[in-house]
Amino acid sequence: MIFGVGTRPSWRRIGQRCISVLILVFLLCGFGMGPSQDAIAGINDDEFDGNIFILYASNAALVPPKVNLATAMKKEMPTLIMFYSDDSQECKQNALVLTQLQSEYRRQLNFMPMMVDAINTRRSYDPTDARYYYNGQFVPQFVLVDATGQAVLNHNGKMSFEELDEPVRDLLGLEPRTEPLVLDRPLFSPSPSADQTFFGEALRGLQEAPPEP
Repeated sequence: MIFGVGTRPSWRRIGQRCISVLILVFLLCGFGMGPSQDAIAGINDDEFDGNIFILYASNAALVPPKVNLATAMKKEMPTLIMFYSDDSQECKQNALVLTQLQSEYRRQLNFMPMMVDAINTRRSYDPTDARYYYNGQFVPQFVLVDATGQAVLNHNGKMSFEELDEPVRDLLGLEPRTEPLVLDRPLFSPSPSADQTFFGEALRGLQEAPPEP
């Protein structure tokens, strides 16, 4: 606001304008122009709210896959395929697991998340195509394929890091783990629904931490 020469601002008028702006904001939120908790999907439901790897694992590097199965086989690199849907509760919960595995084995293993909505189940695929291994029925589905195209793991349903880690280490010729791995969660996710899970926990941890002297 620009005041004329020799005039003073009216604090009462400024206060009234601020109150009017706040009332307008609340009205807009009430009519659905602001964020609505009822419209927010979460990690524990089967509602769509975006790509699960970006929202629940803060990992945009997995989608789309950088290397297809045929190229990985030429490089003699095994591949872990996760068939998923963005509106599946179990897929959401496994997005972080795949990200944690990627952080451990990204140099030795090719990771291929495959959205099943883009797969034509009536079409026949070659074994060098990841879609060949989709069962067409259930997600998540994990398929671990060796360098020759042989599926050494084909599992329907949610899997923990430990359940996937064991066959991966066996395929890579690594010794079994003797101590549990400490897994980190992402510090931030842009999804309001993820904010209720991973980011929310980190925020609560900061709030509960004792103040510095």
